[in-house]
Amino acid sequence: MDKAPAGTYPVSMLHQWKQDHESSIRSNGTALKFQSVAELKIYVARLLYENKVLWSSFGPQSLVAQADPGSNMYEVWVLRKLDTIVPNNTKIINAVEANITLLNSTETASFFHFKIHAQAFERHQYTRLDTYPMFPAEFEKAMLS
Repeated sequence: MDKAPAGTYPVSMLHQWKQDHESSIRSNGTALKFQSVAELKIYVARLLYENKVLWSSFGPQSLVAQADPGSNMYEVWVLRKLDTIVPNNTKIINAVEANITLLNSTETASFFHFKIHAQAFERHQYTRLDTYPMFPAEFEKAMLS
């Protein structure tokens, strides 16, 4: 696009592409319907595992960060939050909401805590928040049981 002749990609077209892309990301997982809570939990657990591996490998409390606080691995963490963790969280929220009737009341409550965390975590990536709710361990426990 940068090398295309002026006017090839009007601003309105680029804005529409961006809006369409954001809409498709936001709806990712909304059409998933599972037959059982076990199937839903398997789907969610895979996404949680991926997030956890990224957090433990590159996050602020990872061995890499602790061993060398000045390391540029922080840049990898910033990228993985945006390209993997935030989208995974959106998939989890959408899939659980589309199948929430499969959950019991305790699992539902833990999901809502996760949803609050995930939405605040995403906002924090774009607009620094002084604080936000941390990942609720009870959600991980509920999804892995």
